Amino acid sequence: MHRSLLICFPLLLGWLLPALDSSAQDLPTVDTGEESDFLPAIQMAPFVVEGDNSAIFVHARSRGDRRYAEKFAEDVITVTYDALGKSTGRGLVIVGRKGEPHPLVIFQKFIAMGEAGQLDPSVMPYIDEAKAKLAEWEAEVEIDENDAGITFEMVTELIPLPLKGPGSKLYQWAWLDGFDLDQVETRFAALRPEDFASDQLDEYNWVFYLPPKSAVHRVIKRVLPAVMKAENMGFFARAAARGAIVAFRPVITKAMEGMRKGMLFYTVTDARTDFSTEDIKALTGAYVEVLMPDFKFAGTSAERRQAVEAIQDQLAENIEYAKDPFIAPERLDEFDAADYAGFVGDYYDKGQSEVTHRFRIEDDAFTWTYRDQDPMMFHAATDHKLVREDNEMTIEFLVNEDGEVTGVEERWPRRRKTVPAQAAPMVAEK
Repeated sequence: MHRSLLICFPLLLGWLLPALDSSAQDLPTVDTGEESDFLPAIQMAPFVVEGDNSAIFVHARSRGDRRYAEKFAEDVITVTYDALGKSTGRGLVIVGRKGEPHPLVIFQKFIAMGEAGQLDPSVMPYIDEAKAKLAEWEAEVEIDENDAGITFEMVTELIPLPLKGPGSKLYQWAWLDGFDLDQVETRFAALRPEDFASDQLDEYNWVFYLPPKSAVHRVIKRVLPAVMKAENMGFFARAAARGAIVAFRPVITKAMEGMRKGMLFYTVTDARTDFSTEDIKALTGAYVEVLMPDFKFAGTSAERRQAVEAIQDQLAENIEYAKDPFIAPERLDEFDAADYAGFVGDYYDKGQSEVTHRFRIEDDAFTWTYRDQDPMMFHAATDHKLVREDNEMTIEFLVNEDGEVTGVEERWPRRRKTVPAQAAPMVAEK
């Protein structure tokens, strides 16, 4: 069932105030004396879902930021609603501002103070929760700190994230202190569990921090020198690299925007559905793949349609996986490695004439190797199935009625694949 988003321009603060220079004029933020200054500056975005309780609100301090956030959120919420057919709820998008610390910096400050014994012991559960969430975010970004010297801190500025749990309160307190880290430290040192008991933003089903759009360009400028230094580029190579960045900046920006939109989609889907984490990640991946630059630039409406179709295709695939979910089997306590000797050999990806997989037994240890990668250790689970050491993959040897091995079924939580035992026939060149 499709319900379009209605444009409700009278709800925009911009229609209630005289026209001003959007690049310089701030929107007013009223100091209410309450524990948060957020609420007075929050305005409903110019769209709601007809016949549904969905509505998006934006917190921004300049007209340019507000317009950016409204367009950003509308793109994602339209796709999310049309693809899943579920209410996206009441959501709040908070746009960061250049010069203000990213929420992750505030969370890191809270964690560091806790580890240094500068916080009251009674707030330790909130420290542990913030620490676990920070580790989760760092893992999602997947920055290899040994690659070209790029660190998580170098890209933090452009990372969007949901604000929930203690993170929401920590960011509001930093806001209240004007992001003055000395004042923030003083406030954090005085915190007690009861301070986390209520949150003015609880009226929203989800809250999303969106870095300012300009963060992408600042991160590019920060990362490029590190890459060039790691590659030991000479003067002309550095000049060429800078030229390439300038030429492809719109492509890089589009890719970064795709990542940020994927994060909002993940946030809304996580808050408004009962899908598993793995299902949501798969849906998000399908959405982001459509948003990645392909140099075709089909246009917003075509891109939205493609995104909806990709998400719905993945949703159908998720349902199929749910019928036969991946469950790591128990390892056998006792087994005879000789019983698996008949499986030792070479295997071939479909259509390949050269070996792609190898199963070996050495000193009663089983290994499964893909191409030139390191061998993976497996353990016996049944007479035909083995489970990888981390329990995140299985291989099952397929046998026909004559007892001949025909192939191997590889399975992961989100993927299945059959590797034949025979090579593809060679095709003679004409």
